[in-house]
Amino acid sequence: MDDVLDITVRSARRVCSEAGKPQMYTAGSQWRRWDPHVHTPETVLNNQFGSWEEYLLEIENRDDVVALGVTDYMSITNYSKLKAFKDAGRIPKIALLIPNIEFRIAPPTEKATAVNIHLLISPDDPDHEREILNGLARLDWKYNEGRYSCVPDQLRALGRAFDPRIKEDDPALRTGVMQFKVDFTGFREWYEAEPWLKRNSVVAVSAGEDGLSAFRRDGAWAAHRDEITRFSHIIFSGRPGERDFWLGNGSLEDRETMQRLGGPKPCLHGSDAHEIAKLFKPDNNRFCWIKADPTFEGLRQVLFEPGDRVHIGPSPPMFHDQARVIRAVRISNGNGWFDDISVPLNPGLISVIGQKGSGKSALAELVSYAAGSWHEGEAGSFLGRAGNHLENLSVQLEWADDSTSDVTLWNEQSGANEVRYMSQKFVEHLCTEDNIGAELVSEIESVIFSNIDPSDTLNASNFQELRAIRTESIKAEGERLHQEVIDLIREESQLNEDLQRLPEKKLRIKTLTDEREGLIKQLPKPVSEEEERVLKELQEKRMALNTAQQAAAADKQQLQKIKDIRSRIATFQAQMARFHSEIETSLKEIGVPQAEFDCFRPQFPLDTEAPLARRESELKRLLYQRDGDPNNPAEGTIRWLQSQIQALSEKESADKARQEKVKLIQTRLAAIATEVERLQAEIALTEGPGKERLAQAYRERVDAYISYFRNLQREQQTLEQLYSPMKTKLTASEQEQDLEFSIQWDAEIGKWLERGGVLFDQRKTIPYGTMEELGKAARRILAPAWTSGDPEEIGQAHGQFLEEFRKPELKPRSYLRTGVSVQDLIQWLYEIDHIHLRYGLKYNGVGLEKLSPGTKGIVLLILYLGLDVADSRPLVVDQPDENLDNESIYELLTAYFRKAKSRRQIILITHNPNLVVNADSEQVIVASCDRRQDGLPHITYRSGALENVTPEDTAIRPLACRILEGGAEAFLKRERRYCIV
Repeated sequence: MDDVLDITVRSARRVCSEAGKPQMYTAGSQWRRWDPHVHTPETVLNNQFGSWEEYLLEIENRDDVVALGVTDYMSITNYSKLKAFKDAGRIPKIALLIPNIEFRIAPPTEKATAVNIHLLISPDDPDHEREILNGLARLDWKYNEGRYSCVPDQLRALGRAFDPRIKEDDPALRTGVMQFKVDFTGFREWYEAEPWLKRNSVVAVSAGEDGLSAFRRDGAWAAHRDEITRFSHIIFSGRPGERDFWLGNGSLEDRETMQRLGGPKPCLHGSDAHEIAKLFKPDNNRFCWIKADPTFEGLRQVLFEPGDRVHIGPSPPMFHDQARVIRAVRISNGNGWFDDISVPLNPGLISVIGQKGSGKSALAELVSYAAGSWHEGEAGSFLGRAGNHLENLSVQLEWADDSTSDVTLWNEQSGANEVRYMSQKFVEHLCTEDNIGAELVSEIESVIFSNIDPSDTLNASNFQELRAIRTESIKAEGERLHQEVIDLIREESQLNEDLQRLPEKKLRIKTLTDEREGLIKQLPKPVSEEEERVLKELQEKRMALNTAQQAAAADKQQLQKIKDIRSRIATFQAQMARFHSEIETSLKEIGVPQAEFDCFRPQFPLDTEAPLARRESELKRLLYQRDGDPNNPAEGTIRWLQSQIQALSEKESADKARQEKVKLIQTRLAAIATEVERLQAEIALTEGPGKERLAQAYRERVDAYISYFRNLQREQQTLEQLYSPMKTKLTASEQEQDLEFSIQWDAEIGKWLERGGVLFDQRKTIPYGTMEELGKAARRILAPAWTSGDPEEIGQAHGQFLEEFRKPELKPRSYLRTGVSVQDLIQWLYEIDHIHLRYGLKYNGVGLEKLSPGTKGIVLLILYLGLDVADSRPLVVDQPDENLDNESIYELLTAYFRKAKSRRQIILITHNPNLVVNADSEQVIVASCDRRQDGLPHITYRSGALENVTPEDTAIRPLACRILEGGAEAFLKRERRYCIV
């Protein structure tokens, strides 16, 4: 709080140094302490002050109050005295003195007290004192057939008429004031008949026991109370409950009553001091803070913004992070385009206005460049067009915490990104098709992350990290299912290929059988019984040798598999070791003692090698047995058979040609027998278990495909849990109910079809006829299912779409390109990479991508202004009102600007009066541009508050009305909203 008070005091001192120069309040509306109800020495009633000198010294020793409502009863005599002192150079820290005339109005309340009504009158007119006295002279009251007006001499006369014993002037004046009680109806008629007074004053009524609280709401004077309340512009009260009532923060019944009585109304509070000890010291430190220039027009602003412009309490409601408020922008070395200038900035809403080409966007871009947030290379930007003309231009941002950001143009930006910059092209850029799934998603996710309870962020620094943590296992399962689909397609392709080769294999068996019969016929007939016996035995031995060699080959194949198993085990053990090493960090983070880490070390049993070694030994022993001992091979071994065949061959016919022919035929017959046996085994496997596995693999493939989407659905549910706080907030807020976050299933069907198009020979008839028709079918059948988020619907639609590919008359090899396999086709049909989750943002039920550019801008501003509560950086917005009419701006955006400016500084480049006026801009900067003799521009800026109306040649409000088309109407609309006109 001390920091806030220190900032306020410094602000007050700057104000006081500019006293009497309202046009110099260039930083716009700021919180300053006022005392709208303070008495002076010589006050007519209850005067406990000492001398005027003591009073003046007390004020001069104070730094915190800048505006006084100088109060006296039915008179401005003491106001005029204090004003004369100020004109002579006293109380220089007080920027504004307002005549506050306090009246006692009859009839009495139910507690027999008069109602205190105050007129706070503008001192802007040089003749205001004379005009006030003229008006008071026309307010009279009849007593004992005498008519007395409300001026000092007449009030003294009334006092003497009431008590003829009074001789002195002061007692006569006090008595006259005490007795001068005009009834409310007469007072209202007098006020309505005084055009100057009505035009230059506001009416305040006390809410205490000397005012409205003395009436019972259901009593005999309730209607009288209502009329007095409706007549008043301001309620004099410091009570929090009173303020809540007049701002409409109570019950529905209270709000209806408040509106019936002309509310909302501002509540002001003063010290009502009648002695030095209580000067500027209201009870309970209920100081009156007003966010406005210290001018009477600044006081008028509280009538239009009673909730935002007035605060009662020990300190002003300053919620901004001072390290993220730009206090001033300094520009130097502008090469004639800019003078060396310093533009002060308000911490609230700053509207930068001007004619086209006046330099509005220039200021926004220079601020953003100095903050390291400017978008380089943006087409049509001011800095891009100005180019080398502004080389060496220096920009300095002075922050409210006294730090600075300095940059020279075209030096590398800092990258600090100290402001959020929404350029003119921002919406167009962010919402294009290329970015709607990347940058926009990132923006949405950052807003979602800012609304998650810190205890639920799992110490992640951003949404991407949190999503990775929450979905890690789901993502891993998705990758596994994706790979399973690919592996099953590969297996099915192999099984299908085996099925397709069955006729070829069966034909091969027939061919081999025919060959065997032919070879048998070609065998030379033996010339003797002995030769016949030898040939027969040779054939048997050669068949046996072939069988033994095949068995040995099978054993060696198993030995190779043992090597492969050992290699896979070693690889897996290395992976497990890596897994254990990686998980140790997580175990430490969750507090598992290191002594228990071994429980998480996955490994095979310690004797994994033993069964492999035993089997390896068995196979080697079996191989040795099959081969036979080199010196004395056993019967039936390979060596024994080879030796037998050698011996029998020597007994064969002496006819070498005949002998060689027999050998070749018998060897070939043995090979045919082995190949036929192998083919028959493969055919039996394919027609039996193979067919069964093919059907099962197909079912597994479809299940894995659908399971992938079930897993994606789980990911969606997890992500929805992450943004559920945002959804709750949207539902609870009336303003944001039209905005809806959703996680949508997005299918890039165009890219999927493009990838599939390269598979087909489009000169041929393909499923659905042509690629164009296939695309139409995909968009009709698959697209709705893929984007439905329903795994079962996806499975049904996918099956329906594939029916065309299963038609028997359409053989894949007939329409696929050369080099494209059926496996390639199936893998494309079961692709899932083009289907993913993305954040959707809807406004009034319409997706962001389908909205007009102007409405997209509204939605994004709602996102940043209303929902991105964690980002307190200044928001620089360049003309968000493009393509929107005034009514849309008024209805849709002003509430968000009003809400956001209380917590973050907003620099708004605009030409829309509703944003400037009805969002209650704290500061308006008017950009102007003229041409130098060399034809280059010279840009200047002037600034101030909306309440700045004098002098006319530099006043901000008249300039705004001239520059902003419909500006005057916007002011009238605001006044009508508060029933001022």
